Amino acid sequence: MIIEFNPKDHALLTQSRLKRLRKLFLHPLGLCHLELKRDNLVVHCSEPWIVDNLMDDLDYFAETARIILGARFVSLYFAKEEVYVASTEPQLPMAS
Repeated sequence: MIIEFNPKDHALLTQSRLKRLRKLFLHPLGLCHLELKRDNLVVHCSEPWIVDNLMDDLDYFAETARIILGARFVSLYFAKEEVYVASTEPQLPMAS
């Protein structure tokens, strides 16, 4: 049996996933606008300390965004400018 999603279903699922991510990072993300553009999580921060807070836990935040949203990148914005982009792909150690 194949289940087909219409655009409304996809939007509802995306909003549900964004809420789940927001709950895990309630303190910094409570004041942010989140949107998922294809495979990029865009976080619009209203205060500079929020960017700093997210940067402090960036590895965990990026991994969580990958697991919950399927995002391949996280972009942090402040004052309508992109201030940082991070990949959510796990960093594998290089073999010597």
